[in-house]
Amino acid sequence: MDGPSEANRPSQSLLILPGPPSEASIATFRAAYEPALVQALCRISSESNADFRARLDIALTCSNTFPARSEQPRDSIYFHAQHFIGLLYRLVCSICTEKKIDFLFDNDVDVRIVLVGSDGSLSSDGIPNTHALLQGPVIDLVTLGLSQRPWVHVFSIESEEGEGALRSFLRIRLDHPLGLRQPTNFTRERLTGGTIVKRLDKQESESTSQNFTSRYHYSVAVGGTFDHLHAGHKLLLTATALILEPATSSEPQKERCLTIGITGDELLKNKRYAEVLESWEERQAAVCQFLLAIIHFGDPEDGIKESEQYRREGPNGRAIHYSLDSGMVIKCVEISDPYGPTITDESITALVVSGETRSGGRAVNGKRAERGWSELAVFEIDVLDAESQEETDSNRTNDFHGKISSTEIRKRLHERDSSSS
Repeated sequence: MDGPSEANRPSQSLLILPGPPSEASIATFRAAYEPALVQALCRISSESNADFRARLDIALTCSNTFPARSEQPRDSIYFHAQHFIGLLYRLVCSICTEKKIDFLFDNDVDVRIVLVGSDGSLSSDGIPNTHALLQGPVIDLVTLGLSQRPWVHVFSIESEEGEGALRSFLRIRLDHPLGLRQPTNFTRERLTGGTIVKRLDKQESESTSQNFTSRYHYSVAVGGTFDHLHAGHKLLLTATALILEPATSSEPQKERCLTIGITGDELLKNKRYAEVLESWEERQAAVCQFLLAIIHFGDPEDGIKESEQYRREGPNGRAIHYSLDSGMVIKCVEISDPYGPTITDESITALVVSGETRSGGRAVNGKRAERGWSELAVFEIDVLDAESQEETDSNRTNDFHGKISSTEIRKRLHERDSSSS
């Protein structure tokens, strides 16, 4: 099947944001980032159409908060990392609601957020001493600069830190021999920044982290419907990838596994507005595409080394396994009960849940205890909502929920289809 023409292909842009404020809340993130986000989202939403959404990669620099490379377990940065990402997705949804950037108007924007940690591989002149690309969603500026993504716009912030991050990015992209092989015909635009009173530093980050029993996790699971992938799903999937240990120089090919339990079609046939519900195949494809967007920054053609489909008798018998060159395996598994592969795969050691599925984590560990298996470490993500003093208008709140609720998205699709028929 022929791919889309260049004219119809979705444009991709990059926004580099300076580090987060020390008090990370929706109010402080709004003050710091809203002006730039409004400009970037409005700018590229005009490049979306009915068939393709423009894509915006947001890279939040966190060099003062945590390192991109660390010998510590990845769960040691989980609390702050998922909190920052959740606040940004919440702010993006709020702006898109206010500016009417939405699929109903054929101008929606597909936003993906990654974190850029401190980087020990840059020399004093900003040229990398090494070019080993890191696995997202926590990367370094070298990985960002050497990425082969065909960004058409690169946005930065008018501030001292914003200029510093942009200069380092451009030196890598334009001066390094490997960087020169990447697409360089992008526009550069400096956006108006907001106000950050004080940035979070590494000591504050460590002192306020949750009390996780630090442990290396090489097999992490999450479950959900993932219908019409939205910001809540993106946060859930990003948090799952955050927990998984990245490849290391000492064990570059050690298998690491993300298991994504995706509710089967049979369990969803009684859902509201089921006629516009995506099939399991569509949902798993969207999940895999998003995960690759936040994890893999190398050659797009090398993202998936191979894929295998499985159909076996019994629970969790249908699955697609995607093997990446980095040694990671993404397993999309069809689930037909509340537990999914967490009670059939003993190797899983961590589970990511939302506030709505917290009780499911306890139930899973109860079942594993019955089998004599070790408990899963359960990590919870922040709730994305519009409940703040700035967002008390009921219509705005309903519109906001229309961006983070699969049911509301299906309702709006149903109403649009009904009105056009």
